[in-house]
Amino acid sequence: MKHKTKKKDAIGFKECFGTTALSTISAMSGVLMSTLFMQYMTDYAGLGAMGASLATTLLFAARIIDAVDDPIQGFIMDSGKKTKIGKYKPFFLISIIMTAIGTTCLYALPSGFASKPVLVVIWVVFFYLVYDVGSSFYKDNLLFRTMSNDVNERTKLVIGPRVWTMVLGVVASAFTAILVMVNQKIGNYHDSFALLVLIIIGISAALSLLGWLLVKERHVVDDETDKVKISDFFELFKTNKPMVIFYLKCIFSGFIWTLVFATPTYYIKWGYCTDLSTGVPNMELFAMFSAVSGMMTLVPLLLGAALGRVLLKLFKNNPIRMTCFLLIMQAVGGGVLFVAQILGILQKSPTLFFVGMFIIAVGVGTDFVPQSVVEMEIMDYNIYKTGKDRSALTMVAGGFIMKAQNAFAAAIVGAVLVAIGYQVDSVTSEYVGELSSIPSMLNWFIVIMGLVPAILGVISALILRKYPIDDEERGRMRAYLDRKNENEGEE
Repeated sequence: MKHKTKKKDAIGFKECFGTTALSTISAMSGVLMSTLFMQYMTDYAGLGAMGASLATTLLFAARIIDAVDDPIQGFIMDSGKKTKIGKYKPFFLISIIMTAIGTTCLYALPSGFASKPVLVVIWVVFFYLVYDVGSSFYKDNLLFRTMSNDVNERTKLVIGPRVWTMVLGVVASAFTAILVMVNQKIGNYHDSFALLVLIIIGISAALSLLGWLLVKERHVVDDETDKVKISDFFELFKTNKPMVIFYLKCIFSGFIWTLVFATPTYYIKWGYCTDLSTGVPNMELFAMFSAVSGMMTLVPLLLGAALGRVLLKLFKNNPIRMTCFLLIMQAVGGGVLFVAQILGILQKSPTLFFVGMFIIAVGVGTDFVPQSVVEMEIMDYNIYKTGKDRSALTMVAGGFIMKAQNAFAAAIVGAVLVAIGYQVDSVTSEYVGELSSIPSMLNWFIVIMGLVPAILGVISALILRKYPIDDEERGRMRAYLDRKNENEGEE
């Protein structure tokens, strides 16, 4: 069922630029936390194995807190009043400020704290919670849904932030190379790391504030007669079957990218760039390979996001069928890495390592557009079925799952590092633990980023086959939302 794009639903350059700039701090802090937090705690904060233990414990404890905190934050956002700047925009401003403060301080642990575990714990726990709460208020698809009811126009909003996130990821992939250059002036990796993060996050926050000023909400469903309740979150699991199926799939599929991204820096550093007889890494080679790894994974994510809207047409605008195909592609990439490691050829061939990651990245990057369309469709479905806007609560499950997956992935890596007594000099970045344990560590890393993602991709595709919304139902939802917005006389 086709619909003409109404003037109120049209998305122009200003909106696309605004949402893209707005995503900067969330994207950059997310990249830093997912790729560098564990390594910072072990290699640059001067904590060694203690850093791995603390990071692992913290990430798990934070997920327990999220189980209570995320629904409350969703409740707060859905309960927000419609103001001149919108219903949800104020929470995005809070997100920018808290995320910037939390991320900067996490990577600036005072060097004098390293010998005082209590102070380390207080510092890291407090600022991680600041970061975590701030990042939870950034729910991009929630804002996109209020800016247009038109599915095609919504995809315009999705692509910009995704491409920008990938660009920032490419920049972040050069972090180690830049760190080495900065350290040539400072002579201490701990201090160099903190300074570099401060500069990156400061610029990111400024861009996000600019984007925040440019975006405008247009379609806000105002439920004055039916107040939001925490119990509405649990009611969603009864009334919104598409949400249940989609997030059940996400429980498995979301692990693919988090696991793949959790270990490559460690594998590259100790598998390709270190003399295993001395534990001394070639930091220049490590910087180069890290940049190559970033390009081989993030460039296909970038291209996939840009082409996803076009490629969806090849699947007859069926986002579910397209996602199933791409999940199998990701499974193939993980299988390539695992088989190559088992055959004993992966550690001898950096090229093969990068190719395996490239295949996975193509699948993940191309899948972003249809997945975002489905997430907004789930919000529409709830309004369509109940007449209530519980969009923020609808996103709670997805946000919690994603953060839990990041924590679990980091915890697996942390468990491996703790088990082998991982120890790195924070000043020189040399390995000072038991060198004979490195080969087994590399094997476990490929299990984490190869075998497990391959299995998860297949399981996720099978689950998604149960998704209940078809094209006819989508047409009815769109017509209902258009009528509802017109009746409420939104400006």
